[in-house]
Amino acid sequence: MQQVTIGSKYQIVLPKEVRKKLKAIRPGNKVHVYPIDEETLEVKVSKQNWSDENYGALKKYWKGIDPIAEVEKMRDEWDK
Repeated sequence: MQQVTIGSKYQIVLPKEVRKKLKAIRPGNKVHVYPIDEETLEVKVSKQNWSDENYGALKKYWKGIDPIAEVEKMRDEWDK
């Protein structure tokens, strides 16, 4: 468990160890904060939309391939 300090604007900084474990969190991500009782908070990372979540997922398969040329090649095949 890590201890953090709440700043004057009620902000906290996630410790490096926590950020490493939460691979789904990046700067700009949204989180949901739920009060459990007077001393406990639950923080959950918001799910991104499908396109943001999967952006770049197939990048390794397209390495070295010009996507525009590939699409033009597919269009030429369809026209035959």
